Amino acid sequence: MTYYTLVTALPHLPPLPQCKELPISRIALDRRLSMLSDADRQQLQQAERLYHQGDVSLQSLPDQTLVRDWQQQLQQLESPLIRERIQLKLEWQTLLAALRYRQQGRIGPEHFSGFGRWTGQIRRHWHEPLFGLDTALPFLAELQPLLLKGHSGELEQQLNAWLWKDLLFIERSVQFTLDTVICFVLRWGLTEKHLKSDAVQALEAFQHLTSQLLNTPAITQHIESAFEDLS
Repeated sequence: MTYYTLVTALPHLPPLPQCKELPISRIALDRRLSMLSDADRQQLQQAERLYHQGDVSLQSLPDQTLVRDWQQQLQQLESPLIRERIQLKLEWQTLLAALRYRQQGRIGPEHFSGFGRWTGQIRRHWHEPLFGLDTALPFLAELQPLLLKGHSGELEQQLNAWLWKDLLFIERSVQFTLDTVICFVLRWGLTEKHLKSDAVQALEAFQHLTSQLLNTPAITQHIESAFEDLS
């Protein structure tokens, strides 16, 4: 099929830090995606499952069974570019989970199990600050301080913003193909997650501020006085 009509019907997605709301709902997006053939939709759904199911591994390392499952599912994707994008995300999640596990002293290198090309490097250089990957992965040095401070939410946002740019680069380099569509939908998923994360953080900040105010002596006295006036 020709993808021109579908691609031109997809809205602009602002960069994550600038995005305040989704420019298109999932229902409206699925309506546009119905232009795809059954085979194309299967490829898209497989890519989405793999790209976003790995989010749990940011908190935990994948075991060998899960790694084998990911590898088998990746082979079902026809596009090398899409496979590479998914592999990149799973590799970064494995890397950050390994840093967290080591920081918490939960495992040693002999028990490390992960996904991707950096697994052997991580195991061999377990006791080096960035597993000896600081030269090959300068972005990792930017993320480590957030991890050390326990700012997991901000760390995840930084990583997702970087992955979002990676998808956009591929999307622009392969215009009007199925890869273009898949990259857009994956970016849409990252945007949705970013907005949900922002909403959760805003609620937590509001609750924290409310708790602080309620525990302030002057505020407490004012509230008690107000209730006395009502009684």
